[in-house]
Amino acid sequence: MGRTAAVLFAMARLALAGSFPSDGEALFRDCEFKAAARVFQQALTNEPGSARLHFWLGKSYARMAEVSSPFTARRNARKAQAHLETATRLDPRNREYLRELFELYVDSPEYFDGGLSRATAMLERLGPDDGGPGSPSRIVAQSRKQYSGPDWALQKCILRVSGAAGYVVPGK
Repeated sequence: MGRTAAVLFAMARLALAGSFPSDGEALFRDCEFKAAARVFQQALTNEPGSARLHFWLGKSYARMAEVSSPFTARRNARKAQAHLETATRLDPRNREYLRELFELYVDSPEYFDGGLSRATAMLERLGPDDGGPGSPSRIVAQSRKQYSGPDWALQKCILRVSGAAGYVVPGK
């Protein structure tokens, strides 16, 4: 079954029989993040207090932010933040939810005021940290190096100018 057919099939199942979060997870695995987000959003109407649905919806928006244009990336990142924070509030002990929110802050600090500071504040909630290569504290330290200094400031200026040019130049 093609991607379009899979999306249509999942949406039809939702319309006929209610929400099927597993369909959203399948769409997510197929990198159909927008369709997955629609499935999870629909499922949330039936279960608004579901941490799992908020987590998957936030995760879908986070991936959409990674692959979308600069014009929609910030909006998608903010939606991801809202849903991931809700998931962690509803299930504060779930390390997978905490880690996804942590990675959102670390990977996209430019979309949040103090993104790296927020990630640093989460280190204690993430639990024991051995300081190894994939540890949260090491990730924050590497991100601080990457997102500081004159190179990063220049990159941000270039992104702002090139993003603004899309509004001015037709067809971009």
